[in-house]
Amino acid sequence: MIPKAVYFLVPLLAISLLTIPATAQTDETLYSFTGYADGGDPLSSLVADSSGNLFGTAFVGGPNGAGEVFELTRTPSGSWNQSVVYGFTGGADGANPYYADVILDAAGNLYGTTVGGGDHNLGVVFKLTRSETGWTESVLYSFAGGSDGANPYAGLVFDKAGNLFGTTYGGGSGGIGTIFELSPGTPGQWTETVLHTFTGLDGDSPAGGLTLGRNGNLYAVTQGGGAHHSGAVYQLTHSTRGWNETVLYSFTGGADGSSPYAERLLIDNSGHIYGTTEGGGAHQLGAVFRLSLLPSHHWKEQVLYSFDGSVAANPASGLIADGAGNLYGTCVNGNGETVGAVYKLLRQPGDQWTEINLHVFNREDGEFPYASPISDAAGNLYGTTLLGGTGSM
Repeated sequence: MIPKAVYFLVPLLAISLLTIPATAQTDETLYSFTGYADGGDPLSSLVADSSGNLFGTAFVGGPNGAGEVFELTRTPSGSWNQSVVYGFTGGADGANPYYADVILDAAGNLYGTTVGGGDHNLGVVFKLTRSETGWTESVLYSFAGGSDGANPYAGLVFDKAGNLFGTTYGGGSGGIGTIFELSPGTPGQWTETVLHTFTGLDGDSPAGGLTLGRNGNLYAVTQGGGAHHSGAVYQLTHSTRGWNETVLYSFTGGADGSSPYAERLLIDNSGHIYGTTEGGGAHQLGAVFRLSLLPSHHWKEQVLYSFDGSVAANPASGLIADGAGNLYGTCVNGNGETVGAVYKLLRQPGDQWTEINLHVFNREDGEFPYASPISDAAGNLYGTTLLGGTGSM
């Protein structure tokens, strides 16, 4: 499906709507943040509920100045109202959700992470429960900074049994991050299990979250570590003996890419894995890559596109795909005049790919889109930018 619109959440400015008919694009502002009680610096992707309401996190601001979870609700007139679902206090309840998007369960409750706060000020996993009177926050786990991990940057994923999986940027026995599972027990009680502790050659400091494959395996990237210290793509496989981590590909830091920050990897129906690197590529300004499993059971990396900085550079987000297999993402930088872009990689015959800039940010309408967009059933794209607008922090 061809995207019809792109909505972007801009701190201190707006969520903007980019209408994309066949030959032109029109941008419309949907909501302006102040950076104070309503939040600021949204770094994460958005999630939509079944009614089309949007939920996201803001790293700073909110009622208590320690970040928030917010909701955007469309009115009958077509405008959007913003409300604070929960404002973190910076204490035991958590502080400053970073790249952490929230996820929804079947009952409409929200789950996420904060990089700070908690019992040890090293981050938490939280749940927001909806009721007729509003939202109630409960902390499912507070990280202690030891072998259990510390400072979760990214959001979470559910499996079919209702277990939560995530990553921590720090902590673990090596101090460079973990992969963890939270399992529900008696009502309100959750148990944390560390599934893998990073050592360096297998990855270092995962900033991105996990993707759950149809085979039940977990996939993600680390921005550092690997055989060449330029980041890695890894797989976590479950068996009767537990979980085992395998590096599928280590970036060299050259034309193949470097420093993958992507919050989520994309896996297609054929099992190909798609992602981005913020650095490396033919021009050292980032790349879009694909990993394919060979008959030899080794993975082959192919760069689909290298950014040259003429308009867009340094993709830090993950990717989404439409029904035709075209890819969509964001770049955080540009050529100095441009400060990020929403792009499309058009899939063409012969496995050729053409990059199209759907929208280029100019500071007034947003700056530094770190998060990947999401799409709705009509083909509209929604996303966030870190800065930008007339009152940029």
